[in-house]
Amino acid sequence: MPPRLRASAAQLLPPELPASARGGETRERILKAAAKVLVAGDGQCEIADVARAAGVSAGLSYHYFTSKAGLIAAVVEAFYDRFEAAVMDVNPKPGATWGERERLRLERMVAFHYAEPLAPLILTRLSRTPDVAAVEATRLARHIDLAARNIEIAQERGEIPADLDASLLGAMILGGLRQAIGQALAAAKRPAQAKVTEQLWQFIAGTARFNPSQARKKQR
Repeated sequence: MPPRLRASAAQLLPPELPASARGGETRERILKAAAKVLVAGDGQCEIADVARAAGVSAGLSYHYFTSKAGLIAAVVEAFYDRFEAAVMDVNPKPGATWGERERLRLERMVAFHYAEPLAPLILTRLSRTPDVAAVEATRLARHIDLAARNIEIAQERGEIPADLDASLLGAMILGGLRQAIGQALAAAKRPAQAKVTEQLWQFIAGTARFNPSQARKKQR
């Protein structure tokens, strides 16, 4: 049975591509199809529907993802890959103060979630499933670690009080942002991005006890 699945994959993809490239292209096509099916189904999907949308057999879909839960978890992983590339793993303004830099990062974060069709599902109903919750826990832990490092640098510069625990503060901020953005996305009428960003920034600056005047002094 496994050899027949591999032969089926070869028939579906351009013969000039190397096997690894063909496999990667097929996997990506299935992931994109699954994302569309999830959005259209308001968080529900079946392997047969995804396979049909991707133009592959259901058996081939199981070959790559083994189960529906595994497929959905992979869709969420891909979502967070895009999120990290666009928001978490870039410095939006090198050489800026913590406040200037993180305000821009927040703008990117809100814009990313507003533009992603999957975001409302991932931040609400999908996160309640065990496989997705596991993905989110791993990603959130990494994001908190990144936030804590940024906060520690700001504390060394005197922009944020040194008596605040950087890891705890990072967890408070990111947890609050996740819940608030999820609430905004789930609203019958979404609030404007600019309004959401401004309100969230007030929350971040207040929670961190950010001192913009001290930050300006450090830049001189």
